[in-house]
Amino acid sequence: MAILFDKQSRLVPTWLAAAKHLESAPNHTAMNLVLEISEPLAITAEDRAIMQRVDVALGAVDLTLRTVAGTIFPLDLYERYGRPDFYDKYKTMLKRGKKHGTWGTYASRMIERPSVKGKASINPLDMLVNRLRQDGQPKKQGGSVSSFASAYELGVADPAVDLALDDHFGGDVPTYNAAVDGRRWMGMPCLSHLSFKRVKEVDGYAVHLSAMYRSHHYCARALGNLLGLAQLLSFVAKEAELKVGTLTCLSSHAVLDATTWGGIGQAQQVLGLTGSK
Repeated sequence: MAILFDKQSRLVPTWLAAAKHLESAPNHTAMNLVLEISEPLAITAEDRAIMQRVDVALGAVDLTLRTVAGTIFPLDLYERYGRPDFYDKYKTMLKRGKKHGTWGTYASRMIERPSVKGKASINPLDMLVNRLRQDGQPKKQGGSVSSFASAYELGVADPAVDLALDDHFGGDVPTYNAAVDGRRWMGMPCLSHLSFKRVKEVDGYAVHLSAMYRSHHYCARALGNLLGLAQLLSFVAKEAELKVGTLTCLSSHAVLDATTWGGIGQAQQVLGLTGSK
């Protein structure tokens, strides 16, 4: 049975509620946690204090929230160079720093994929942005513009084909590469699928993002992942001239990997549960 976390509008409190649930769950594990965040860019002073505690704990495994978020969207490069220049800057940086035998980052898969013919590459994320824009919407026979919201998707999209179609549906960005990941038992991407929706509201259109994780580690990765997804959503909204909508995250297999932070006692302190069982 899925468990919905939607009582908090902000990102950090929503993650915290889910992490606390995992702390009390059998084996600190649960299936199908759904986090719905209506204000994904809102961060308060209280939220920053929690983020600081998480950052300190992540230092034990040489991680930070910023580095985890950056694997989904390279915010620093985007803010410095803008679109489209940051795409090439990121690819150049990744080629210098990519370790042999690793699959790269989610961001790299979003911005560069082989084309159908295999002789060139495409940028699925940029194609998605262009498609979400008002001038990217399909036109009716008479020339008027229609706006389409959503589709029923599986994470098997071929962006070179699917994002080029005017098929009256929304768009998605695949991060799972069957040619590479289908041979792995471990070490494959945990983020399986991203789906964006263009939804009409009272004062315009908003873009919403749904993300599916096949496996989600709530100590090592989840908060940084959510921050990266929020930054990605903000980028797409800005470049497509839409409002930022709701961020929804499905953790199909969620675990509180307390050893990342030094054990369950340390995890309880980070989560503000000191004195619990």
